[in-house]
Amino acid sequence: MAQSDVTTQALYWLRYQNTLNFSPKLYWTNEVDNRRFFDPDVEHQFIFHSRLHYRKNRWDFGGGLTLSWVFAQRPEFGYDHSINEVRGTAEASYEIPIGKVGFQNRVRLDNRFFQEIAGTSVFDDSYYVLRFRYRAQVRIPLKENESNQPVVSLRIADEIMFNHTGNTFDQNRIYVTAEFVLSKKFSLETGYIYMYQQRFRREEFFERHVARLSLVHRITLY
Repeated sequence: MAQSDVTTQALYWLRYQNTLNFSPKLYWTNEVDNRRFFDPDVEHQFIFHSRLHYRKNRWDFGGGLTLSWVFAQRPEFGYDHSINEVRGTAEASYEIPIGKVGFQNRVRLDNRFFQEIAGTSVFDDSYYVLRFRYRAQVRIPLKENESNQPVVSLRIADEIMFNHTGNTFDQNRIYVTAEFVLSKKFSLETGYIYMYQQRFRREEFFERHVARLSLVHRITLY
């Protein structure tokens, strides 16, 4: 693969995550993520996730729906339309405590339906891609409160994704983020994501450096 096939880009992601805890075992997570390029400041993607989760001991099972609108892939060229996607997801994760450190393995399946033709509905005309995702993650508490609950945590993760059709390799993401607990209801998460991604059905690759800022909102209903 020649170096000219790889385009390096810088982006920022602004995310809001809301978690409704129905019980110690059952919770519902919703996320809104706005992803933009730094220079020029052009919209890349707007994405919404909704997943219902069930905890069982160290296991966590989840499933739900994602809606996505992809705009510019190259900010210097802008965009004249978005590519819409509807995605059904299912996942399972297992966390192993090692002292105070948590090591998690997660497998996720994305059932992706893409808009086939601009100007038509994704529900009327679409193509299907099954994507397999595996993530290994370590969460390290850096600071605890008087109740021995972490108020500052470091998260390091590596996630790789494969498609069942088109190009087999989809992307690899490396995360380094820090979470700051502001209160029982709110946390602030900031960090860096390195992405190496192949454009679907094309011999084009992106090396993306992402600055991410998230507001995490927890609501307990029991």
